[in-house]
Amino acid sequence: MLFMNCPKQYWLSKNRKDLEKPISDDARKHIEDGIKVGAFARTYIDNTFVATRKKSDGSLDIEGQIEATKLALKNGYPCIAEASVQWKDLFCAVDLLKVDGDGGYSILEVKATNGVKEDHFEDIAFQKYVLEKAGFHINGLYILHLNHAYERHGDIDVKMLLIADEVTHEKEVTETLNNMDYFLEKMREVQAEKVEFEQDLGKYCKDCPFHEYCHKDIPVPTALNINGVRKDKAYKFINAKIYNFVDLLAAGFTPSNYRQKVQIDAEITRKTPIILYKELNQFLSKIKYPLYHLDFETMNEAIPPVDGSHSYDQVPFQYSLHIEMSPGGKLEHREFLGDRLDCQRALAEQLCNDIPMDGTPIAYNMTFEKTVLKHLAEQFPDLAEHLLAIRENMIDLLVPFKNGTYYDLAQGGSNSIKYVMPALCPDMAEAYHELPVVHNGGEALAMFPKLVKMTGEQYKTTREGMLMYCCLDTLSMVRVLNKLWEMAKK
Repeated sequence: MLFMNCPKQYWLSKNRKDLEKPISDDARKHIEDGIKVGAFARTYIDNTFVATRKKSDGSLDIEGQIEATKLALKNGYPCIAEASVQWKDLFCAVDLLKVDGDGGYSILEVKATNGVKEDHFEDIAFQKYVLEKAGFHINGLYILHLNHAYERHGDIDVKMLLIADEVTHEKEVTETLNNMDYFLEKMREVQAEKVEFEQDLGKYCKDCPFHEYCHKDIPVPTALNINGVRKDKAYKFINAKIYNFVDLLAAGFTPSNYRQKVQIDAEITRKTPIILYKELNQFLSKIKYPLYHLDFETMNEAIPPVDGSHSYDQVPFQYSLHIEMSPGGKLEHREFLGDRLDCQRALAEQLCNDIPMDGTPIAYNMTFEKTVLKHLAEQFPDLAEHLLAIRENMIDLLVPFKNGTYYDLAQGGSNSIKYVMPALCPDMAEAYHELPVVHNGGEALAMFPKLVKMTGEQYKTTREGMLMYCCLDTLSMVRVLNKLWEMAKK
């Protein structure tokens, strides 16, 4: 799969592991989700034999797994998890190998996704190729993925949690199988290369651990940094060595919206900030005080964590609320942090107490907060009217940045509050670095399941750290908005 994604990534992973950067929080969570879903999938078929074997150092024992698979087949198990097969220099471990009644087998590839994706077809095609070369007759191919329609109530029902979609005539499988000999030969050639080779960059670079290394000679900014530009379009210019914005325009790049035009103009003229005062005042005129600055922290787990949730729902466990009485005026802070995973009822009740139905809530990129409120309203119908009123009245602080009403070169092209906040309020950025426990949303998500199991001083310290982080998120919103008020008066 590494090779199919990018031959150079495959070569670097074999020859220059020293250049590999630690995986991101998102990538780590993706791996953890896969492990959790894989464990559940082993109960999908009764009496499944698990062929996983590890060496004393924790590494995969390939020989041990191959022998365990042979033993399971000999003993008549109906299904084998991590069924391991080798043919010549090819090896694969099938997530679930189901033994069919006609002497054939079915491959079930487990994926921690809510549906089937194109790269799943290439993955399962390789497994079919290896097993058939090794003498297995494969009757069927299935992607076993999460069922987002399944709503948890009580213990997880694995038969409802997972859906087996049969892979029948997908062209990706057919094309991959037809070209497998070619792909494998190219892989062997790449693996034998002693010297690093050139490779075009592309959208596949996004989550690559060698991203920084392969981009080290690319100046910043490029088309890749222009807000809203598709990665494949940006990389066409980069691979042609067209980098700066003047050259981009000369090469035919055309901004698709005003926000992109503002960013390009700012970079070329070095004028910053760029402010459309009329539009900014129109935005500010919609804000009614007292104003309720709201930010949620949520879990988004592959396995629904609490009753009423689905796979990858944004399940809230914490919020911070700064109530601002007037622009730059008195602030009141309220907050919630659950002491158990299923704290959503308590959170929703307190939120309804903290924000009146006719209040004016504000969030940064409110689509997220609106989604959370919608799910809470569905989960607790008796609170729905109030929760949906909060949702309906919400103002999005992202708007003036997304529309190009305000742009500062220090944003680096991004509209994310992670870049907007330090551009407008540099001192707030330093405050995040000084936090003792949690520094970003990914860390908060990972910390909460641990928090509810803690006791004593550890619980107290961790809880205080999580509250400090979330409080800083809404305080940042207050500071950004007040900066916009200051600018509007100039």
